[in-house]
Amino acid sequence: MFYNTGIGTYIWIVTNCKEKRRRGKIQLLDARDVWTAGGSEDNKRSLGDKRRHLTGSQIAEIVKLYGRQTDSEISKTFENADFGHTRVTVERPLRLRYQMTLEDKARFLDACPHLLDDVQAIDKTLGREPQRDWNAVWGRIEDLLQGRESRWKATEQKLFRSVFTQKDPEGEPVASGGRDDRYEPDSDLRDFENVPLKDDIDAHFEREVRPHVRDAWMERSKDKVGYEINFNRHFYKYTPPRPLEVIDADPLRWPQSIFSNLRFLGLLREVTT
Repeated sequence: MFYNTGIGTYIWIVTNCKEKRRRGKIQLLDARDVWTAGGSEDNKRSLGDKRRHLTGSQIAEIVKLYGRQTDSEISKTFENADFGHTRVTVERPLRLRYQMTLEDKARFLDACPHLLDDVQAIDKTLGREPQRDWNAVWGRIEDLLQGRESRWKATEQKLFRSVFTQKDPEGEPVASGGRDDRYEPDSDLRDFENVPLKDDIDAHFEREVRPHVRDAWMERSKDKVGYEINFNRHFYKYTPPRPLEVIDADPLRWPQSIFSNLRFLGLLREVTT
């Protein structure tokens, strides 16, 4: 309907003075097949990319469909909540593997040389083998530091973990350190689930998410409500595929020049090989 574009056209009728029968509802009209060829009602020729227009009678018919508000193939009425969803944040636990190596040890001591004695004691106590339970590892380190009457700053603890641990899907979940029993989330595994407003969120989670990721949980404090009108979903018309006989017969109707080109390519392949 517009010049120099092939995108679809939407007309939105928005009002805060709805009739009683329309309150809390949204009516969708699919008028994609209602058009007349030509640039305008007076000019039947295309005007650039504008090759379609609505005649006065077609506009009147669309207005009547809107006014009647009856469901049909091209007119459907929904409740507002039908288009809404709650965007729920789905978290999974962080899993770490601890291992001290000479390279990582040197890198950490470059930043914190005053912790040399503590790091040496940790190295001697825990060894160099990989360990997949960071909670147990850090518990032993805290006991060791307490026995040495050594107190690390929070930044030093954070640096130690970042240097000597790597993510490992086989590792134990890392405890959050809070009062609850939750784990520390892995931001790389964070996902989002759009739950329809009319669905129970907990039931949806158990049905759609839990069977696939058993260790996941919802962070409900980050919930966001949004709306989306997927026009094609509500007016989708299934088109069955062509029968196999018809598909198989298609090459027989190809122009002879295509078969000539195919034979030429075959000869060319024989020459090059």
